Order: sequence, then structure tokens, then C-alpha cells
Amino acid sequence: MVRTPPSLVAASGLVLIGLAGPCAAQALPATPGGTVAEQRQWLLQQVRIGEASGRQGLIEDALARLRMLAPDDRSTLVAILEVQLSQQKMEDADATLQRLRQLGAGSRELAAGERLWRAYRGDLQQELQQARLFAAGGRSDEALAIYRRLFNDDPPGLQLGLEYWRLRGTQASGRDAAIRELTALDRSYPGNTTLLQTLSQLLFAAGRDADALAALQRMGRNPEARALAADAEWGYLQDQPADERNVRRLQEFITRNPTFSDIALVRERYAEQHKRVSDPSWRAGLRGQQLLDAGRNAEAERAFLQSLRGYPREAEFLGGLGMALMRQGRREQAIAYFQRAVQATPAGDTSDRWRDLITSTRYWLLLDQADTALAAARLDDAQALYSQARRQQPREINAILGLVDVAVARGDDEAAERQLQAARRIAPRDANVIRKLVQLYGRTDPQRLESFINALPAAQRTLYAEDLRQLRISRLRERREQALAAGDADAAITLGRELRRELPGDAWLAYALGNELRTAGKLDEADAVVADMAARNAGIEARYAQALYLSGSDRLPQALAVLEGVPRAQWDDDMRALSERLQRQQLIDHLWELRAQGREAEAIALLQQQPPSADNQLILAEWARLRDDHAQALHYYQQVLAVQPDNLDAQLGRLQAWIGTGDLVSARRQMHDAPPVVADDAIGQQRQLATIWTDLHEDAKALQILRALLARKSGPDAQSWRDAARLVRREDPQQALDMYAQAMADNGLIAPSQAQPRDNRALTLASRETAGDDWLRRSLRSDVETLYQQENPTLTVMQDSGRRSDGTPGISKLARDTRIAHLDAPFAGGLGWARIEQVHFDAGRFQTDADGAYSDDFGSCDLGLLQADGTQLQAPGCTRYVHQRRSSGAGFAVGWRTLDDRWNFDIGHSPSNYVVGNWLGGVTLNGDLGRLGWGATVSRRPMTNSLLSQAGAIDPRSGIAWGGVTANGVTVSLGYDEGGRNGVWSNWSWHQLIGHNVVDNTRARAMVGWYHKLIQRPDMRLDVGTTAMYWRYQKDLGGYSLGQGGYYSPQRYASLSLPVGFAWRNDDWSVRVDGSVSVSNARTRSISRFPDEALIQRVIAQLEPQYGPLQLDPDGLYTTDGSSTGTGYRLYAAVERRLGDHVVLGAAGTLQRSRDFSPNTFQLYLRYSFRPWQGNLPLPVSPLVPYGEFR
Repeated sequence: MVRTPPSLVAASGLVLIGLAGPCAAQALPATPGGTVAEQRQWLLQQVRIGEASGRQGLIEDALARLRMLAPDDRSTLVAILEVQLSQQKMEDADATLQRLRQLGAGSRELAAGERLWRAYRGDLQQELQQARLFAAGGRSDEALAIYRRLFNDDPPGLQLGLEYWRLRGTQASGRDAAIRELTALDRSYPGNTTLLQTLSQLLFAAGRDADALAALQRMGRNPEARALAADAEWGYLQDQPADERNVRRLQEFITRNPTFSDIALVRERYAEQHKRVSDPSWRAGLRGQQLLDAGRNAEAERAFLQSLRGYPREAEFLGGLGMALMRQGRREQAIAYFQRAVQATPAGDTSDRWRDLITSTRYWLLLDQADTALAAARLDDAQALYSQARRQQPREINAILGLVDVAVARGDDEAAERQLQAARRIAPRDANVIRKLVQLYGRTDPQRLESFINALPAAQRTLYAEDLRQLRISRLRERREQALAAGDADAAITLGRELRRELPGDAWLAYALGNELRTAGKLDEADAVVADMAARNAGIEARYAQALYLSGSDRLPQALAVLEGVPRAQWDDDMRALSERLQRQQLIDHLWELRAQGREAEAIALLQQQPPSADNQLILAEWARLRDDHAQALHYYQQVLAVQPDNLDAQLGRLQAWIGTGDLVSARRQMHDAPPVVADDAIGQQRQLATIWTDLHEDAKALQILRALLARKSGPDAQSWRDAARLVRREDPQQALDMYAQAMADNGLIAPSQAQPRDNRALTLASRETAGDDWLRRSLRSDVETLYQQENPTLTVMQDSGRRSDGTPGISKLARDTRIAHLDAPFAGGLGWARIEQVHFDAGRFQTDADGAYSDDFGSCDLGLLQADGTQLQAPGCTRYVHQRRSSGAGFAVGWRTLDDRWNFDIGHSPSNYVVGNWLGGVTLNGDLGRLGWGATVSRRPMTNSLLSQAGAIDPRSGIAWGGVTANGVTVSLGYDEGGRNGVWSNWSWHQLIGHNVVDNTRARAMVGWYHKLIQRPDMRLDVGTTAMYWRYQKDLGGYSLGQGGYYSPQRYASLSLPVGFAWRNDDWSVRVDGSVSVSNARTRSISRFPDEALIQRVIAQLEPQYGPLQLDPDGLYTTDGSSTGTGYRLYAAVERRLGDHVVLGAAGTLQRSRDFSPNTFQLYLRYSFRPWQGNLPLPVSPLVPYGEFR
């Protein structure tokens, strides 16, 4: 029990012993020997002792000796100056300061002297007197303001230091600083009575009783202050409780102060306390106080009960027991002991402490009862009790806070705020009040919460920085959820990034944002988000979220590695289930990979080594169905159903197997009699059921299922929208595009606002293929691209030019320019097209002689004859058609194909100004044969090797037209490409070559090739391969004489080439570069230059009137057999550039070089889409080709 000691001496009545009034003189001892510095230090100490004790003679004697010992020492001069100023010897002080200024310019001692002068004599004196008046009148704050302005917390000298720090110590905020500075003064002025008296008071006030007693004991060493120090020490000791420490202090006091005026009382108090301290009951009470101070309330209770058996009327023990009980929540018992403590308090002593505790405990007892009622939801009782407590202590806020809790429980936020504002008026900075206001505004008005916290003082605002942060987080979460609900993936991702800056270790935020970024094609950022979270959060939940994310992107080994990083003993059920699922999935993936490598038998063997299960049988059934072994698939499904007749996957699979075997009757019967019962929320199986109805050609039922799915959907369902669109796209393409737009919105490819109404630009922009697409997203983009392009008419205008500079002028040399206008548009449930072409040919000029004639092997211009007498006759050269060129009128063609490209049809006519016109066209049918793709084409196509073969020519001599050769026959193709790295193709054809006045011919061709895809990305492809060709022509009709065809036609031709193809694109460019090198061998057999005997006889008949009977000269009539081997190369480049939503500009060119054959081509074109198109540019670029080059 610590009581406040009585005031020792009033601040206004301090007695400065030795500084005011005369005192007994005491001679200064002789100066000790030693160095001058040692003597000076001793004399300065004597000056300070004299100041401290008020012995004027000692001061003057010491100063006189100092002047003699060190008359020019600056420290000595400062000490002399302070004494002279304090004693108001101003003339002496002025002389001392002037001497100091002469000796110590710029020194620390001069600065101290100047400050002393200003304080006692200079401009500060008037303000200093005002500060002392304020202090004497109790106006401490005003006095301190002046002192601080004058001295800046550093008053010079003893007297000013005492004045200032005694005043600072009266304020709790300045007490510690005052104690520190007065202690420093004590070291400089040891034994000063007033200083020690002031210091002991401040130490008692700070609860440092031991230090205060030590200061009083040092003060008592001064004979003049001994009685004053003893009075103060006894005033403290007599109020202290009887414990061992106080008994020891009383004993020491008696020893030090045997002549103390009240020594008998001291001895009596010592004897009384010594007796009590020796009593076990009293000692139990003391122990109870110690235990109470240590917070060990139950032990304190037992100790006080023991003490009260010996001292039942001891107020301190009764009150202590009340405190122990109160702290244990036993408030009613505590009140009873506090009342007994009041009754036991001796007359003359105050019992206010116990009375205050009774009032306070009764208040808290009411609060306890109210809290109990509130917890039991007895709100009326709780409100009544809190109100009663508030009436008891209206300035105490805990009862008001209880009323706030009642209002909150009633849902009356307005009443809660009124009560909180009332509490805040009582305690404006109370943390509980502010916290409850923060909670209230956070629940009811987040905007007001923000302004409320921002209006708090800085210290409190800092406490609620986390609430503001949580408010920001809550707002970000809300905005992010709204963006997700609206399908605005970009906004959701942006908000997710902001959230992660606040919550970098939030496992499920990182998981969700990572998946959204991955869906948006931002794979690296997605991985970085989840990895950063995992680096910051070492918790098990974070590891689970990371593994779940990795498993979602098919990185099963990495996901398992993350799980294995957590000790298995810490795994929960979810982690164990995920591990089992991933291990199973790893096995399944491995099996599917083996199958994809063509090692299906090995995969089946490995699967059969696993424990038997319906799942394994279903996988085997699926593989059988994929290899078109539907009978085997049916067998597996039947096995599963024999064990698990309600297995829905097996029921659905069996239906698909029946359909695959062609047993539509069984499938229909099952679907009509006992269809599989699929739960509404089994979305995947509902879609499978719709697919079965589609395969049974009952699209209406399939569409009904899908529409029902979409009507029930509670979240995105892109696949059902896609499947529904596929069912209606043939009959209603625009509705299908609307459905595809919904699918893309559900898949996050476009915003919902871009789906309804449909934004064609956004839709086509979203159709661009991306490397990170999953199967569903790939199919959506592909379907949209195909259907939109089919429904989007396009107009292409092209200039196609070809040059062959290696040929003979007028014969095989050829320049060709073709202008094309081509329109694609949807037609009759498929895609139709129409085009107009204008072609200009220029084969160059013949070399003529002086008479303007030429005898080139063209037509009948080089004609060797025999007259009747056997004389050789070279017919005169030709003079007409020296320049072989032709500009055509318009040619036209139309075509149509089915949307699935199964049927393809075209028909057209060569341009109108051709010498020999032809109807052209073809029909193609495509299909599948197991894993092979096949195609068959029946066609009539022009031979475009030369002007003669394509457009025909007129014999300059006879005027006979010939040429215009067409290939009429069939082509069969067979290929294999299942999307892997390798593929093969082949082409087999037979055609009859027919021309006007050209001998008929036949052609058989076989071509096979293999290719390997080195790079296969949505934006880049790189292929290499090998191509082999073998051709056979019945006749070599490659000449240009009458009856020949002017087209390359060796009897045997074989070649081997190594092609390389590269293609790349971005949003606005697409580039293609192809090249190949080849080696070839050709063989030809001899044939008459004029193979049509009847035709040449018509020419000879025209000459016989002039020359008589004629016949062909066999000399030079026949070509020679030949064989040639050579190498060649070909380079092709094409580029397209998007110019906007509707226009694409393109160009292409070919450079080909081989023995005797060096053609070049160049194309420039502009393609216009009638509707906006921002989808993929073609990869590779594939410009139009002239109709004559169709195959």
C-alpha cells in the first residue's frame, strides 16, 4: 500500500539555505599540494560547495585564491561571474565578463558567460521576472512558455536551473525530464539542499520511493538541513504499511537520526510494525498484497482470508480481499468486503478509496448482469440494466456502449449511432467508442466510414489504417464480382491485379486470377501470380490452391510435386482426393499418349494391369469406338452394364455404339422405350444425350435438350450454346451466329454486351486463334470463323501475271495477264461463287526474213515436201500472224460447295475471244475411309502450258485452227493426317487429252508425299517433306506444228522434290514462303511433227495447184527419242495486309527454274468483305488462281 507523502515544502516558500542571509563563517582549509591544475580543480569544487551550502566566506576565500592561482583561466572566470551575478555585484560581474571576452573569444566558456549576463542583467531580466510572477501565481503554462523562449530547455546556472525544472516537474509530462536534469545539476552542485529537496519530491511523485529516500538521506548529511530531511523522511515512513522493507527503513532512520524530535514515535512505530511483521497472519496479508499486485487473484484471496483470521478489522486486508474477489468476477462478495473495509477504517483516516470501489463494483455488477441478459437475447432486461448503470455513473461510457450493443441486436442502427455519438461527447478519443463507430459505419455506410476515419486525429487514424484497407479490399471485391457477373473478363482481371497488391498471399484470389489470366491467353502472368502467392504464403491451403491451379492446366507432375511438399500427416480429405485424382489422371494421360503414338495395344495391356473397374472398361470402350470398332465398344459397355445396370456413362455409350454399328433401330427403340435418365444438373451427360438424338437425325429433340439446359443454367455454359448453334446453323445461320456470340460471352472471349445485340466486329475479333486455347475455345473460334465467313459475301479483284522467258518467241515464250473479279456468297445452303476473267496472251514475234516470212516449227510454216519427181521442196515461209498474241473477252465460271466441303461443283467457259473455246468444270466428292481421307473428282480442265494449248491458234499458212486442249478424266486422292506432326498424301489420276485438230492423248499421273510439321502454332507453321511424282503420256504432243498440242507430255516423267513451307501471321499481316528443290528425269519417243495425217494433207492440197502433186518429205518429219535429267528449284512468296474491317490487300509471286523451263508469276489483289471481319487472316496465304488453273 503506497500513500502519497505530504508536501515537504511549498514551492513558493522554499528556503535556499546558504544562498539567502548570513551564516556562520568557516575558514577555508589550506590548499592541497599538487599541480596548478589540481589546485584549480579543488578550489572550484570549494566554490560550488560554498554555493550549495550558502557559506559566503568559503566562496570569497576560494575565489580569492583562484584569482591568485589562475587569474586568466576561463572556467574560473565563469564561476566567478555566476557568483557575482547571483549576489548582484554588477560592477564586479561586468569587469569579469569583459576579461572573459578578452581571453575567450569564440569559446564555450564565453558563451556560458554571455547567457548568464543576459539572464541576470541583460534584456531577458524583465521577461524572467514576469515568468517568476506567473509561477508564483500558479500560472505554470504561461511561465514555462517564457522560460522555454528564453532558454530553450537549457537554463544556465544552479538557481535558474532549479526555477525552471522545479516548474516543469509539476506537470506529469515534464516530470521525467525534470528528474533527469536536476540529477545532472546535483552532480555539478553536490549537496545543494533545495535541489535535493525538489528532486526527492519529484521522485516520490514518480513512484521512485527508494530514489527519493536516497536523496533525502544525502540532504541530511548537511547539518543545517538534517532536521528538514528527517521530517520529510518520517512523513513518508509513518504512512507505509507494516512490511519487512518498512521495518528495515524505520530501523535505519532511528540509527541515522538519534536526536530526531519525534524519535519516541518512530521507535513506537518500529516496535509495532516489527511485531506485526513477525506474526504469520500479518505476513499472510502482506503476501496477499504481493499476489494481488502480481495478478494471482485466487492465491491472493486465500492469503487474505488467512490474514483476516488474525486481523479481522484490518481495512487494508479486507479491501485487498474485495479486490481479489472483484478481479475474479465475484462482484457481490467484493462489495461486502469493501463495505467492511469502510467500517474498519480508523477514525481520521479516509475511506474514500473503498467507497469508490463499492460504487465502481456495483456499476460493473450491473454491467455483468446486463451482459448476461444481452447474451441470452433478453434485450429489454439488458437495456434496463445498462440504463440503470448509466444513471449511476453518467460520465462513464461502458454502460452507453452496452446500450449500443442492445440497439445493434435490435437492428436499430440509428439508435446505435445516437448512443455512440453520446459516448463520444463524453470521451471523444476513447478507442472503444471509435472502434464501435468504425464497425457500425463499416456495416451500414462504407463511404461514411472512410470520411470518419480520415477525420480522426493522426494517431487514431493510424490505428484504423487496416479498416480503411479492408474497406478498399471490400470495394475491389465487390467491383470484381460485378465484372465477373457481367462477363467483363478484362475488368475482372484488372481488379484482380489491384486486389493482389493488397492481398498478395491470398491463396484463392491468386487461384481465381491465375485461371482468368490463363483463359485470356496470358499464361506467363498467370503462372507468375500463383508462384508469387506460393512464395508469400507457406500455408497448407496455399499449397492446395497451387496444386489445384497446376492441375487445371494439365501440369499434373508439378501439381503432385507441390502436394508432396506438404507432409502427408497434414493432408486433409481434399488434398488426399486431389492426389488420388491426379495420379489416376497421370495414368490415364499416359495411356492416351501411348494410344496417340500408335501403341494402343501397349496402352490396353497397361490398363488391364490395373485393378478392374468400370472406369477402365469405359476407357476401353471409348478407344474401341474411336477406332470405329463399335462392336467391340458395345461389348465393353455391355460388360459394365451387366455389373452396374444404372451406370449412365455405359448406357449413353451403348447407344452411341449402336449408332456406330448402324443399328439405329436398337438405338431408337432404347431412346423411345427406356431412355437414359439424366439429371438436369448433369450438363455433360445432357449434352451427350443431345448428341445421340442428333446422330439419330432428330435434331429437334437434341435442340430441345440444349435449350432446356440453357434455360436452367446458373452460370456460363459455352459448350451448350455451341452445340445448339451447330444444330441450327444450316437452317438459320444468323441465329446460329447469335448463339455462338452467347457461347463466346460465356467463355469470356467477348463481353456480354457484345453478344446481345451481336457485335460482328467483336465476334470476329474473338475468333482469332490463340496458342493457349483449350479444345472448347478452339472449336468456338473455328466454328465462328467458318460460319461467319460462309455468311459474309466477299469480292476479290486480282491481277494475275505470268511470264516465261525461256521459250521460243512466237511459240513457247509466253506472257499472260489475267484480270479476275470473283464473288463468294452463301447460296442454297452452301457457299456459291461466281467470277469473270479477262485474259491477255502474248507469245512474242517470229523472226522474219527480208521478205517478211518465217519458217519456224509452228503450224505448217516449216513444211518439207517431195515433188512427184522426188525433188525436195521447202514450202514458202509464213507471213501472217507474225505477232502471236491474243486479248480475250470475258470468260465466266460459277461454283458451289457444301458447308462441310463434301461436294464441290463448278462450271465455266473459256474467254470469248479464244480461237478454240471450251466448256470447263468439275465435280468433287470428299469423304473418310477409317482414318484416311479420300476425294474423287471428275473434271474437264484446260492445258495451260502455252497459248496454243490453252486458247488455240490459227495456222498462218492454211488458216486452220487447232489447239485448245482439255484434260478430261478422274482424279482420286487419299491422305492421312490426324493432326499430329506427320502426314501423307497421294493423288492418282487418268485423263484423256482432247483438242481441236489435235491428236488425242492420254495421261496417267501418280503423286505421293510426306510432310512433317516442325512448327504448328496458331501464328506460325513450318513444314518439310518429300514429294515423288510419276507421269505417263501416250504421245509426246509438246510441239507447236499442226496437229500437235503445245503441252509438256513426255512418255515417262519422274521427279523427287524436297519442299519446305513457312507461314506466319499476326493481327494485321500474314506471310507465306515456300521453296523446293527437285531432281527429275523425262523420256520421250519419236513422233511425226504432223501427227494428224488427214489434217496436213489439207494443207498440202492447198499447195498442189502451184507445185503439182506433193507429199511429206520423211527427212526431218519425225522427232527423235530423247531422255533428260535435271534439277530445279521453286520459290513462292505471298503476303496479305489487313487494311480495316472490310479490306485486305494481298500479293504473291513465284520463281521457278529448271532445265528449259523458267516461268515466273505475280499476283496483286484486293479482297472486300461485305460485313466486318477482324478474324484470322489465312494461314497460309492462299490467293485465288485463274479458272484455267483449277484442278
